[in-house]
Amino acid sequence: MTDSKITELLARAASGDAQAAAAFTRGRALRLHAAELVSASGRTAALRMLREAS
Repeated sequence: MTDSKITELLARAASGDAQAAAAFTRGRALRLHAAELVSASGRTAALRMLREAS
C-alpha cells in the first residue's frame, strides 16, 4: 500500500468510515507482521553466522 492510499484510508477512518478504519487496521497488522518476519529471519541468520564462527 502506498503512502497516499494509507493517508486516504486514515482520513476516511477519522471521518467515521468504519470500512476504511478496518482496512487501515488490517494493512497495519500485515505490515507489522511482515516486519517481524524480517526481524526473525535476521536474528536467525545472525545466530547461524555466530555458530559457524565459533
